[in-house]
Amino acid sequence: MAQRQNILQQDHQPAGRMVSMFCPSGDVETSYQLALRLGRKAASFGETVLMLDGCDGRMMKAAGIVYNRTLADVVYADAPLRDAMYITSNEHFTATSTGALTLDDALGSLAALSLSYDWVFVLPPEGCTPAHIRLAGASDASVMTYDTQGDHFMRAYWMLDAIRRRAPKFDPLVVSTGNVADAAETSSMLSETIRDHLGAPPPYAGHEKDLHIEPRLLDQMREVIARTAVA
Repeated sequence: MAQRQNILQQDHQPAGRMVSMFCPSGDVETSYQLALRLGRKAASFGETVLMLDGCDGRMMKAAGIVYNRTLADVVYADAPLRDAMYITSNEHFTATSTGALTLDDALGSLAALSLSYDWVFVLPPEGCTPAHIRLAGASDASVMTYDTQGDHFMRAYWMLDAIRRRAPKFDPLVVSTGNVADAAETSSMLSETIRDHLGAPPPYAGHEKDLHIEPRLLDQMREVIARTAVA
């Protein structure tokens, strides 16, 4: 097995895509589950995936991964990087947690790690801070989820407004969570509000319960990254 992995690593040239999964508010656990579904689907295609948990271990727990070393141990305590990387039953799917390492301090490590994988999915805490804004500017693609309950879609608008002030080209794929029956109405309201105040709205990519949303999102992100590379 070790010999096979070495051969794979020698022959494979990672695509190096860093994707941030933003959740301004609402059903955060569903956002983490969507990220895991995307990572597992990409790994099932034979692409190498790193899931990076910056949300206090909640993604690691959702994935059923028991861990005792984090990137904080690597950066602050000189632990070997391999001790913080947890490879699952699929050899293409790896996960790690930032631990006590802040999102700001982790950005340099994320950029370096992304060069070794086809996909690095970054899960920051919910909300919007200056660190989220810097992460958005550094990402190759982003997914932003919002809950269809009440006026939660406005949280996505406020986050988009905050990020576009610093990164005008920020254009995440927007995915709704929560009650499917309210998805069409809230996505339309969100798009119209953005169009009225911020310019072109980002693409609405559907509801997280939509059939086959994982391969579709992966294809959309590939297209976004390809267009950006050409530009």
